[in-house]
Amino acid sequence: MLERAQKRFFSEGEKIFTQGETGDCAYIIESGRVEVSVTSDAETAVLTTLGVGEIFGEMSVLDGSPRSASATAMEPCILIIVSSEALSERFQAADPVVRLLINVLLKHVRFSNQSQVKGLINLKASDAKVIASEDKEQQKLDALERLKLEADLKQGLDEKEFQLHFQPIVSMETCKIVGFEALIRWNCPTRGMVRPDVFMEIAEETSLIVPIGKWVIEKACECLAKFEGALSKGNIKNKIFMSINISGRQFHDVNFMNHLEATVANYSLSPKNIKLEVTERCLMEGTTALQAIKMSRAEGFLVALDDFGTGYSSLSYFNQFDIDVLKIDQSFVRSMKSGKKMRVVTQAIASMASGMELSSIAEGIETDEDYQSLKRMGCDYGQGYLFSKPLPFDNAYQYLINDLRSSDRAV
Repeated sequence: MLERAQKRFFSEGEKIFTQGETGDCAYIIESGRVEVSVTSDAETAVLTTLGVGEIFGEMSVLDGSPRSASATAMEPCILIIVSSEALSERFQAADPVVRLLINVLLKHVRFSNQSQVKGLINLKASDAKVIASEDKEQQKLDALERLKLEADLKQGLDEKEFQLHFQPIVSMETCKIVGFEALIRWNCPTRGMVRPDVFMEIAEETSLIVPIGKWVIEKACECLAKFEGALSKGNIKNKIFMSINISGRQFHDVNFMNHLEATVANYSLSPKNIKLEVTERCLMEGTTALQAIKMSRAEGFLVALDDFGTGYSSLSYFNQFDIDVLKIDQSFVRSMKSGKKMRVVTQAIASMASGMELSSIAEGIETDEDYQSLKRMGCDYGQGYLFSKPLPFDNAYQYLINDLRSSDRAV
């Protein structure tokens, strides 16, 4: 039973809180009704009316932002006070799925900028209520869809619905295969093929990225061993490498390095033939990533910086992190035709890699014009649809066999 001090009475027309104030608590309506409104340029629009059992004022407490709206008692109200401490403690202790739901709702409910608020103010009050109601319903639908997707993702892992596709990486001098990048695919029975950027975002936000990442490492190493077997049968002494994408969250897993080393040893592979691809975002996660990268390189693994130039990291990171390979993002490659500036930027990245004695891999090569331009810029390796799209293992294996049988075939 709540103590009397944890409740508060508001008379009709009394302000409960005002837009712009610091949020120190949330409220649950025990009796009465509350009107929520937003004000801009001295104009006010009603967003919604809340009744018994509904909670409000929680967003400001959870994300630390000022109140984005005002709340007024429409009639005598008794409100249960939920302190910021109680709300924060429960949020941190909540199940990851619940935290995901709350974060999604917060992102959708918060206005992204003042212009959106002004746009709402310019509507009739009745229209504003309709839009607010529709928006609230959409928020629920979006949050529920993410939860369903996470549940399907967990089941997909249990039911072995994932597979790896392999995109060949070739020498820019000879166009012969030097390695593959392992790319995860998910064929969900109820959803069909789900785009990697969609389901991997969910995996990154939850603990699912750890078991999924382990599966990718194991499967990629198993397939690399088979690719190396093809080289042995063809009496080819050259080795090929396997690029595996690693997220920052995997680096936080204390068993990451042990699992990686054990898997590589299990398939009798050399660490120097495994490239761990990390993004700029991963570098920005601080000391954990720094230590993990140093440990990986100390054990003989190569590290490639993926999506270089598309994030917000500083060039000073090259002083802190030991990188072996610089990947030129496909957005630069595709934009080279649009003007001189993008060609200059792409050339600068390739020259920087060469000057720092790093290998460079250009992604997204789709035309002979792309290939010739990047080759002149000094890129070492390339991948893209000009050579091959990502392939299931059997097709990739046959592609490698055909490549071994062919003579040097520089474009």
